[in-house]
Amino acid sequence: MKLTFFIKKSYNRLRFNLCAQENIFYLFFYKYFYTPPKNTLSEFLHHYSKEKERLVFLQIGANDGFIYDPLQKFIKRDDWEGVLVEPQPYVHDNLLTKIHAKRPEIKTVNAALAEKDGSANLFTLSVSKERWANGLSSFNKQVLIDRIKDGTIQKKALKEGVRLPDENDFDAWIEPIKIKTISPKTLLAKFEGKQIDLVAIDTEGYDFEIIKLLDIKNLLPEVLIYEEVNFDTVTKRECREYLEALGYTILVRDKDVISTRN
Repeated sequence: MKLTFFIKKSYNRLRFNLCAQENIFYLFFYKYFYTPPKNTLSEFLHHYSKEKERLVFLQIGANDGFIYDPLQKFIKRDDWEGVLVEPQPYVHDNLLTKIHAKRPEIKTVNAALAEKDGSANLFTLSVSKERWANGLSSFNKQVLIDRIKDGTIQKKALKEGVRLPDENDFDAWIEPIKIKTISPKTLLAKFEGKQIDLVAIDTEGYDFEIIKLLDIKNLLPEVLIYEEVNFDTVTKRECREYLEALGYTILVRDKDVISTRN
């Protein structure tokens, strides 16, 4: 492992532990001193969260609930209530369950959203178990193949210092794992009839399918956040049109799309 990668990993582990332990100084900073960067998702969430007396949320594809997570600082600062869904057992059991363990109002689910309760295959990177790698897991194998072809994974792996297989042997890079699935009906029952204010989705190219599975036209959260970076041109257009037809206004902030209901 390279020194710079080790230092960054150690720093993130420290921050993770401070957050998970509800460290008074960590929470104090975000409550009284934090200022989000301009024109970012964080800036939007900063203001939206402060306007809500009690925000109820659903996060699909939560991963560890911390690194690169746009919600965690506001969940902690403003006492959000909700459910986080993460299909990878290792990530869920060793990381996600710990980050909000002291908050009974936060529930975690180790499953992937699907049409029915059961199981499915998720494609993961076999070359590393670090956050950069498990964050790329997807139901769409082609998403990972594209990241191999464009060199994204090689660059990240180089920073960690891992040895990589032949670039043309995709099966050596990608490992399918069987994970649990949960239906929208089973998942939404966990809210016990409470209206969901915000839905955030990050499923590496599967976001539009999740939006349709959730039947957003009936759920109608005030805010819906998703990523379109892994969409092709057609899917990007169809997803925006789908939401606009339901009365949502689209706001793009870097790789994130913020849909707000009119």
